[in-house]
Amino acid sequence: MKKFLFLTFFFCFNAMALDAVITVLEAPLFKYKSYDAPVVQYKRKGDVIKIHPSVANENKFQRMAPSKQKLETLKMKMKNSPEYNQDPLFRGEAENTYYLEDEFIPTLDRQGNQVYVLSEHIFVYFNDSREFTQFQNKKDPTDYRLEEPLPKNYPLKNPSGYRGQFIIGLTQPYFESYPYKDDVRTKGYQSPIDVNLTLLREAKGNYHNRFFIGGTLNVRSFENSYTFFTKRYSEEKGIKLGLGPTASYDAFKGEKNRINLSLNLIVNLFNQLSITQTDGLVTDSRKYQGYSFSPRLALQYHRKNVLEEVDFVLGTALEMETATSFQAKNGGSQASWWENLGDDKFSTGTTFTLGGYIGIQSAY
Repeated sequence: MKKFLFLTFFFCFNAMALDAVITVLEAPLFKYKSYDAPVVQYKRKGDVIKIHPSVANENKFQRMAPSKQKLETLKMKMKNSPEYNQDPLFRGEAENTYYLEDEFIPTLDRQGNQVYVLSEHIFVYFNDSREFTQFQNKKDPTDYRLEEPLPKNYPLKNPSGYRGQFIIGLTQPYFESYPYKDDVRTKGYQSPIDVNLTLLREAKGNYHNRFFIGGTLNVRSFENSYTFFTKRYSEEKGIKLGLGPTASYDAFKGEKNRINLSLNLIVNLFNQLSITQTDGLVTDSRKYQGYSFSPRLALQYHRKNVLEEVDFVLGTALEMETATSFQAKNGGSQASWWENLGDDKFSTGTTFTLGGYIGIQSAY
C-alpha cells in the first residue's frame, strides 16, 4: 500500500506543469511544430510560462518506474480523473514525452490551447543542478532594437579599431661619412628630413583600446658637404627607404588628449649615399648602397579631434641605426680621391639620433 501511494504521488508530481522563463525579447508561440506554422501569440522577455512536465524527467529515475501491469492500472485510474481530462497537454493517447533538447516544447496560449515554443527561447526552472548546465544563447536572435545614437554611416558597416598616421620630422645630423684621403677643412651638415606613414590596428585581447600593432614606412633624406685643404669640394646626398613592424600603446587617454608610446623596427631596404667630388672643372660621382636596421622608440602627444576624426600629433623619437657596410655601384675616375676606383667599399659605425616630429592621425 505504501509503495502504491509513493508511485501515485510520483506520477501526480510529474503531471504538474513545469515553469520556464522567456529569455529573448520576443518568443513566438507556434500553432504546431514547424517554423512555417502560424504564430498565435508572442511572449516577452521575463514572462513565466508553463511547459510540458515531461521535460523535467530524468533517466536516473527509470529504476523506480512501476511494472508494466501496474503502469496500465495507474493510467486507467488517471484517465478517469477529471483533473487529467481537463488538461489539454495530457488529453488523448498520443505520445506525451518531451526533452529540453527538443527544438519545440509544448506550452499553452492564452486560450488554453496547446502551442509550441522554441527550447532556445526559454530557461527551465528545474530547481536542481540542471539549471547550471542549461544552454543559453549569448546573443538574442529576436532583439531587433538599436542602441541610440545610431552608429555613424548606419546601416553600412563602420570599421573601428584602426589608426593611420602621417608625420614629418627633423633629426640630428648624420655625421658618418666616406673615409676621404685628404684632410677636411670645413664640414656642413643638414638635419635629415623624415617622412613617415604608419598604419595600425587594435591588437586582439582585452587592452581597453590602448594597444595597437601595424607597420611603418619611413623615407629619410639628408645632405652633407666637405671642403678639403686642397680646395676640393665633396657633397654627400643620402636617401633611405625603410619599413617594418610597429607596436603602439596609449599610456594616457583623456577626453581631448592622449600620450602614446611606440616602438618601431625599421629595416632600411634601400640605403643609398651619392658622393660628388669637384675640383675646379673636374667632377667625379659615385653611388654607394647598403642595408641597415633602425629601432626607434617614440613618445607622442595627440590632441584629439582638431578636425573631424583627425588628431594633431607632436612627438620625439630616439633612434639607433646599426653599422652599415656600403658598396660602390659604379667606378671612379680620379684615383687620388677614392680608396679604390673599382670595388670600393667602406663602413659606418652605429649611431644614435634624437628627432622631433609633427603630423596628423586619423583614428576610427
